[in-house]
Amino acid sequence: MGLPEAPLAKGAQTLARLPVLSIKKWPHAHNFHVLYRALIKCLARAVAIGNLVPKEHTISDQSHISLAVCVCTFKRPDGLLRLLRGLDQQIFTAVAQPSICLIVVDNSAEADAAEFCRTHQSVWPIHYRHEPRPGISHARNTAVAAVPEGTDFIAMIDDDEVPSPNWLDQLLHTQALTSADVVVGPTTPVFPEGTPEWVSASGFFIKPRKALTLKDLAPKPPAATCNVLVRANLLGSSGYWFDPALTFSGGEDTLLFQSLKQSGCRFIWAAQAHVSEWIPAERANLRYMWREAYRRGSVKYYVKLHRKAHTTVRAIRIKLRLLLRALIRIGVDSLYTLANIWRGRAIWLPHAFNVADSLGIIAGVFHIPNRHYRNEKSA
Repeated sequence: MGLPEAPLAKGAQTLARLPVLSIKKWPHAHNFHVLYRALIKCLARAVAIGNLVPKEHTISDQSHISLAVCVCTFKRPDGLLRLLRGLDQQIFTAVAQPSICLIVVDNSAEADAAEFCRTHQSVWPIHYRHEPRPGISHARNTAVAAVPEGTDFIAMIDDDEVPSPNWLDQLLHTQALTSADVVVGPTTPVFPEGTPEWVSASGFFIKPRKALTLKDLAPKPPAATCNVLVRANLLGSSGYWFDPALTFSGGEDTLLFQSLKQSGCRFIWAAQAHVSEWIPAERANLRYMWREAYRRGSVKYYVKLHRKAHTTVRAIRIKLRLLLRALIRIGVDSLYTLANIWRGRAIWLPHAFNVADSLGIIAGVFHIPNRHYRNEKSA
């Protein structure tokens, strides 16, 4: 999204009117004047752009921002309580406190969380919704549909996470600094006692994968619903929905955010908007991590196909390219895994997970169904 042309701001007009220096006796005076005038014009344009926000993305009053925090939950009463307590403790020092509502979508068939949400004493009003259709995409779409009309921003977080006290403050502050359409923060794991050291050392559960190396305000970070702020008008009836075809495999958020990025939306990294994810013991093991790596790979073909395959020929090229890369990676990473197995898991694990990812890609290309979330959870 390029910035539109507009009249120069007041400071820019002042710069543009600066006089050209008079150095008549200098033999290169003419060239100097040309460069000097060009520099002044560049500075003037920079000031103008720095004070310009595209009209369609302007929030009319930064001191009266409205924000909906969307949470999808499925049979996690302890996690939901922990999350709501974390949201109750939000503080605002970098920005004015916004008008906040919590939207909790219960994806259990029995509406397990209904009574809890009705009786829980929260700092912020809770809007409870029941989505009986199983599947993560259905739950997320129900949450988006429940956002009150006129809301400026939507924040998303999962029911197995807890935000830092300044989570929303930092997301909104980063957005105010950059006028970003999507602001993404880091999610780091919290493991139960007795978790093997290699699990935490692997960095497998850090989201996004390069979260620890991204610098604050870095552009174009990968985004997921575990920690994100989005302009409300980009989702729902006026924008994008989560694809129901990915409701059991996951990857619905990857497709949505990559589509937003492709459409020209601006993504910015907020390094201080931190969220912690509680990892249960049944996930902190090699079997689950292998399955999760396979799942991540299995949705890549679908995501890429729906973003880039505008013709049948293009779709065939994408399929062949992904298959070739996956087969090469399986061979190379299998060799690396075997060659380094004696050096410890920290060395060979990343290669083993690359093999699982590549096997998932092949399964996705051949439409082998992946129901990763069907038995474990729906949302």
